[in-house]
Amino acid sequence: MLGARTTNPRIHRAALIAAVVLLAAGITTAAAASPPAAPTPDRAPFARVYLALRGCTSCSHCRTTIRQMVRSTSEGGETKFSDDRVEVRYATPRQVPLRQVIHSLADNRLHDLSVVDVLFEASGTLATAVNGVTTFTLAETGQTFPLSVAGTLARPADGSPVRLVALVSGWRENAALSLVAREMKPGA
Repeated sequence: MLGARTTNPRIHRAALIAAVVLLAAGITTAAAASPPAAPTPDRAPFARVYLALRGCTSCSHCRTTIRQMVRSTSEGGETKFSDDRVEVRYATPRQVPLRQVIHSLADNRLHDLSVVDVLFEASGTLATAVNGVTTFTLAETGQTFPLSVAGTLARPADGSPVRLVALVSGWRENAALSLVAREMKPGA
């Protein structure tokens, strides 16, 4: 009776149940055979600038103005805003206009806003110049900053890749910017 049409509802129901059971068994077997996908860790961006703020950051006018000031000088950086800081993220390697980003907020004309501190995070290498000054060079761009390394931090060898988190100094005095290492992760 192959090929003959049946109109018996019991046969249809039995065939449907068998198909569902076989399908479920196949899915369960396939799921058991393949290992679960590992979660992908958030990859750190090329560089980040954190500007700690004090003052009016709650009204929509000030928040909009702050975003516009930072975006206009960040040269493609993605801006994120929280109650007490602005974060500028650079996803891909590029020159980071650190001075311009800082001064866009430090020299603002908003009624009650001031920049408290600036942190800079990036991947790069360390080097010691002939005059003994340590420098930090951003990976793939060659942009260089003088760097002070606190005595408690382990300093990797020159040329070793590192992920650096540093306090930015010199911006208050309109002097040359330099970095003060707060954290260094080798091999980043």
